[in-house]
Amino acid sequence: MKQLWIIFALALLLLAGCSADTATAERPTDGEGLYKFGCLSCHGENLEGTIGPPVTNMKDKYSEEEIMKLINDGVGMMPGGLLSEEEAKTVSKWLIEK
Repeated sequence: MKQLWIIFALALLLLAGCSADTATAERPTDGEGLYKFGCLSCHGENLEGTIGPPVTNMKDKYSEEEIMKLINDGVGMMPGGLLSEEEAKTVSKWLIEK
């Protein structure tokens, strides 16, 4: 029973932390701002990861196109579609440069 509560709490935290209120929040247009807007709560302020994995040294692991696909489609527990296609492209480019 305790494990069920832990899973429930983690799921609730994930859903609350990785969502963005797009109706009331003004969306930034730069890579860092978009990361902070849609990714920071799960991947950390310094890209170190929190609920989600770290996103450091992405250029060593993925191409810009692969990162964009991950952002658009999601992977594992990460939902896709949190950013528009253009925003995903901007964040992908920013992550490659980090």
